[in-house]
Amino acid sequence: MAFHRLFSLPPAGHPIPLLAIALSVSGWFKEEGDSSFFESILGHVGAREGLFLSSGRAALWLALQAAAELKPERKEVVLPAYTCPAVASAVLKAGLRPVLCDINLSDYGFSPERLGEKINPKTLAVIVVHLFGYPAEMSRVGKLCRDSGAFVIEDAAQAFGNSFSDSPAGKMGLRGDAGIYSFGRGKPINALHGGLLVCQSEAIRHQTLRVFRRLRKGRENDFSYAAKLGMYLIFSNPRLYWIPQRIPALHLGETIFEPEIFPGRGNLLARNLIKNLIPTFEKEIKTREKNSRWFSRNFMGSSLTTNIPSETFAFLRYPVLLEDRQARNAILKRLQEEGTGVSSFYPAPLNELPGLKEILRDGGPYPNAEKLARGLITLPVHSGLTPSLREKIIAAIGKGVGSSCGNPFSG
Repeated sequence: MAFHRLFSLPPAGHPIPLLAIALSVSGWFKEEGDSSFFESILGHVGAREGLFLSSGRAALWLALQAAAELKPERKEVVLPAYTCPAVASAVLKAGLRPVLCDINLSDYGFSPERLGEKINPKTLAVIVVHLFGYPAEMSRVGKLCRDSGAFVIEDAAQAFGNSFSDSPAGKMGLRGDAGIYSFGRGKPINALHGGLLVCQSEAIRHQTLRVFRRLRKGRENDFSYAAKLGMYLIFSNPRLYWIPQRIPALHLGETIFEPEIFPGRGNLLARNLIKNLIPTFEKEIKTREKNSRWFSRNFMGSSLTTNIPSETFAFLRYPVLLEDRQARNAILKRLQEEGTGVSSFYPAPLNELPGLKEILRDGGPYPNAEKLARGLITLPVHSGLTPSLREKIIAAIGKGVGSSCGNPFSG
């Protein structure tokens, strides 16, 4: 193994300060109440109330379960054909039928031409996913759902703290009937556990409270979570991250459909940690914004298709869509071998993923979802990215694409 491969930057996430863990453990022994947690976390997104669950997918399941109990005659849920399979898992767990819709390549939200075809009197809800933390268009979705009597659920798992472009004060997750956030590995607040559900619809809010009261604590107890935190603290270091990357059982960087989920309430230690990470969050989001702006400026005028040239947006990962699949695969392989944190994303539309393919039995086509799955690479923008790694990434992409279609950075 070459020495340079003993360094590997995680694609997303941020370091968890030891002090934050120490304060969280201290609060755990004191059994601090909910008020300080919800005051800090809800204040940051601008919501009045929320429910803390074991994961983002548990929060999504709870929103869907409540909606299904309100309108039991409706069984279909529209979701993007290109998204995390955990979204489909939550839909199936609620006893509902996923209906896929193609995406657009501007904001990675729904294709406006296709969405209207998918909504019908059987539609219970439409799930809008803010991919990479970038705001998907909401107004058309909202109108279609209002006209048909369906709910709008925002999946802001990758967008905690991010605002809509047309309203800096308007946080993502608050324009639908319900919104969900995730605090899992690689999310904006990287606590390795937890999800938050916020509701704008009073009907859904009351129903989620009824379902939530029936839930027990999640499967992961405080002690196993504390052990996981300790392992993360050690192996998230780029000098050691290559070790878990080489353990197949951990499935790092893989997208796997998990048919069963175990929704429950979030544990106390994770709740304390999220609260203690909030003070460092603004610094991290500014770092992601700065690195995203740097990539945008360096790609400007190139022949690459980046689709979203915003210079001021804090992506969770910076998306670059390459037209030449062979060049894309070669660039991805080289930058992964060099430990730069560059990675692919979801490898296929949901209807092509092993395990889910057999359940959905949906032949598509979803051309934009397929194009994204086969041509996308994502670049790290978190605080671990150094100027030298940024330069290495941009040079490798320029060389890789330039060798197949001329200099991509000649305007």
